[in-house]
Amino acid sequence: MATPGGDKTEKPTAQRLKKAREQGQFLTSRGLVGAIQFMAFVVLVGGLIPKWKDQLLLSGSVLIRRAMDRPIEASDWPVLLRVFFVQTLVPVLELGGILFALSAGTHLALTKAGFSLQAATPKFERLNSLSRLRELPAQNLKSLLQAVGLAAALSWLIYAYLESNAVSLLRLPFESVHAASAQVGDSIEGLLWKSAAIFVVFGAIDVFQQYRKHMSGLRMTKQEIRDENKRMEGDPQLKGRIRRLRRDFLRRQMIKEVPKATAVVVNPTHFAVAIRYEIESMPCPIVVAKGKNWLALRIRQIATENQIPIIENPPLARALYEAIDVGRAVSPEFYKAIAEILAYVYRLMGRKLPG
Repeated sequence: MATPGGDKTEKPTAQRLKKAREQGQFLTSRGLVGAIQFMAFVVLVGGLIPKWKDQLLLSGSVLIRRAMDRPIEASDWPVLLRVFFVQTLVPVLELGGILFALSAGTHLALTKAGFSLQAATPKFERLNSLSRLRELPAQNLKSLLQAVGLAAALSWLIYAYLESNAVSLLRLPFESVHAASAQVGDSIEGLLWKSAAIFVVFGAIDVFQQYRKHMSGLRMTKQEIRDENKRMEGDPQLKGRIRRLRRDFLRRQMIKEVPKATAVVVNPTHFAVAIRYEIESMPCPIVVAKGKNWLALRIRQIATENQIPIIENPPLARALYEAIDVGRAVSPEFYKAIAEILAYVYRLMGRKLPG
């Protein structure tokens, strides 16, 4: 069913991804976390069991020798049991702590250290049993297919092992206890490593599926992208009004500078450029105001009111209007033409040019 704004066919924007993280929508994969846990368990158990077995035998022998030296009193049992359990259970607790740390680290790596209080906030819509029931078939079918695939892979692994080691397994009853236990231990370790590899493969597949599901859930419609761009960049009408207000303000400021101009070059009605030059304080002339059409007429009116000379030079007026911004110095290519105008103005006003 199409959404009111169209189909969600567009990739999520950076703002949409950021908002999703703030809402606690992270990429997660139980399959990969479980695979990392299982592989870490295989690695740690492989190094822990021999030490743990030796420690267990040592603790048991110490306890037996203590009992043979003299009768164990009731007050001795708490000390002996505490030492026994500390020596045997601490490695198991360390194993659990390492597995927990790896699980948390894997989850943080997948979510890119994401944390959001909104994810922990109760949401009553989650209590809607009807919506949950509608989602169950798709979720159960996916879980069922994954479980069947994993069970088939593990069954094939066990079958392949039994087929290739059938002869050695049949000889176990005739082997010594030490040799048989060593062979069984090696077989179990090999099966665990191969199982861990299968779990990792299924975990990687689960990450890929979860990533696709996560990104698909965040897809946006074209209208949503347009609305987001409008929010980020601002309402075009408001931006246009701001530009108009700014332009009007700059025009008013520019008009205030016209009475300070030395001369106004006109075209004669389409363009007007007001130039100011102070011999004592300015290295070169600057454009204090410019305009065309109505604004050019307004500049001429203010110049007339303030008895500022108006010089008709259409090519120069148009060139200055297009090349020089208000408040900028006149560029060198106009120096000769401006110097002639200033010389004329100074003669007109009865002033002498320096030098």
